[in-house]
Amino acid sequence: MPPFTMDDITANFPGMQPDIQLALSDPLAWEERWEQVFALDNASQPLISPGVSTEESNVRFRAALPHMQDPKQQDTELDAIRLTRKTLCHTQAEIRALVGDDVEQRWMSATLAKRGKIILAGLGWACTATNGRLFLDLLEEMMVQNPTAGSPNMPTYISNPVWDAIVAQQASNATIPAKTALKSHLADRNMLIGFVVHFELCSILDLPALGIYSMKSAFKPRKPTSQDMTSGQDTLRTALEEEMVKTQERIARQIGKELYAQEREQYARGKRECQTCKKINDTTIKYPRCKRCWDTMKREVLYCSPFVASTSECQKVDWKAGHKKECGKWLQLEDLTCSTPEPQAPRVGPPVSGSKRSVGLRFQIAALNRHSLDYEYIITIPNGYAYFAFPHPPIGAAFRACRDKALTTGDRRAVAMLAHFFFSVCTNDPRPQRIGVDLAAMIAQIQDEFQFPEILLAVKEMEQRMSLDAGGRPPLIAEAGVSVAQWQAIPSAWMDVGIVPVGPGS
Repeated sequence: MPPFTMDDITANFPGMQPDIQLALSDPLAWEERWEQVFALDNASQPLISPGVSTEESNVRFRAALPHMQDPKQQDTELDAIRLTRKTLCHTQAEIRALVGDDVEQRWMSATLAKRGKIILAGLGWACTATNGRLFLDLLEEMMVQNPTAGSPNMPTYISNPVWDAIVAQQASNATIPAKTALKSHLADRNMLIGFVVHFELCSILDLPALGIYSMKSAFKPRKPTSQDMTSGQDTLRTALEEEMVKTQERIARQIGKELYAQEREQYARGKRECQTCKKINDTTIKYPRCKRCWDTMKREVLYCSPFVASTSECQKVDWKAGHKKECGKWLQLEDLTCSTPEPQAPRVGPPVSGSKRSVGLRFQIAALNRHSLDYEYIITIPNGYAYFAFPHPPIGAAFRACRDKALTTGDRRAVAMLAHFFFSVCTNDPRPQRIGVDLAAMIAQIQDEFQFPEILLAVKEMEQRMSLDAGGRPPLIAEAGVSVAQWQAIPSAWMDVGIVPVGPGS
C-alpha cells in the first residue's frame, strides 16, 4: 500500500467515522471502512506528534482538555470510569455464565465463513476476523474464572504491549489528569472488547443478545463549548496544516453536539432508573434521590424504594457496595484504586447432582443474575423479553424455591410445576398476553431450557391436580405450604410483569 499524503488524510476526515447503520446491513463494507480509518490514523500520527504512538497521543489529548484540570469537573470523568468498570464486571460475569462445554466444539467446527459472520456480528453490535483458537483464548481471558462467584469486584483487563508500556511509563511521574485520561482509555478499550466478545458468544450459541448492560452517570451533562473540543489540540499540534486543523475542529464541534444530545437522552433515562437494580419506573412514580449528593454537587442518585435505610433494600445494598465512601464527596483518583466491595453473589447457584445446563438455561440464568434484585423469570416475546416478578412474600418465596430447584437440579417435578404455574398465571391474568407473551411459545421455551420433551403432558397433569385442590391452588403454591386462605386473600399487586429493556444502553 502506498504511503498516505496530507491530501489523503484531509479528504477523508469528513466521513471518517463509518455509519453505525452500515455495521449490521453490510458488516464487511463497514469493517473495511474502519480498516481505512485506522490506516489513515496511523499515517497522520507522525504529523500530529512525532515519535509518539497513537495510543499515547490520544491519552495526552484527553488529559489536556479543560475539564480534566478542574477537580469538580474531573469528578464526572472519574464517575464515568467507575461506572464503566462496573459495567465490564457485569459483562465478564455474563460471559462466564453463558460459556459451557459446547462453546469450544461449536466454534472449532464452524466454517471460516461462519466464523467471519460471527466476528463481524460482534463488531457490528458493539461498535477482523481471526482464526482457530485465537478467539477461544480471548474468551478465556475476558471471562470470570469462577462460575459461581457472580460479578467480580474488579474487571479483568486484556494485556497489550503498547498500553502496558504507557501504564509503566506513567507509574511514577504522570500528572493526575494524565493518569485519569489513561484509566479512562483503558476502561473504554476493555469495555469495547467485552461487548464484542459477549455478542460473538451469543451468536455462536444461536442466542439473541441480551443487550449492553450499561451503568448511567449520575451527573447532568454539561453542554460542550468550542474551547472544550479544540483547546487540547494546541498541545499536540506540530506540523499539521491549517486546513487540516480547521477540518478537525469542525468535526470535533459536530461530534460534541452529537455526544451532548446522546448524554441528554441517557441522563433523561437515567432519571428513571434505580441506581442498584436498574428498574425503570413508570410515569406515576418519582424515585427519591440521595439528598446529600444532590445538595452538595447535583449528583442524582436514585433508588426505587423510599430513601429510608430501614426500608430501602436497594439503598442499603448500594450503600454497602461503595456509595458510603463517595456520598456527598467529590471523587478523587485514589477512589478508583481503593478497596472495593465484595463481589455480587449470583442469583442462581451452580448445578448440583451432575445436572447439565442447556444453552437456553444458561441464557436464562445470565439474565436473572443481571437483574439480581428485580426479575424472577424471563420469557421471550416477539419484540424482546418479558419479565415476571412476585413481590407478595408467600407467593414469591414459593416460586423461588421451585424455580431454584429446577434451575440447579433439573428436577422434572419442579420443572413441571414451574411451567404449569406460568400457564395458570397467563391463562387467568390478561397482562402477560397484552405485552406479547404467547402460551405455546412460553411452554416451548421452558421445554427447550430444561430439555423436557414430555412437558405438555406434565403440565396437563398439574392442571388436573389443581382442579382437585379445594382452593384452586396451583401445585407450586400448594406444595410450598401456602394455605387456601392465603391464596384466596392475595392482593392485586401480587405479580409484576413487564418488558425487559434490551439493546445498547439497557
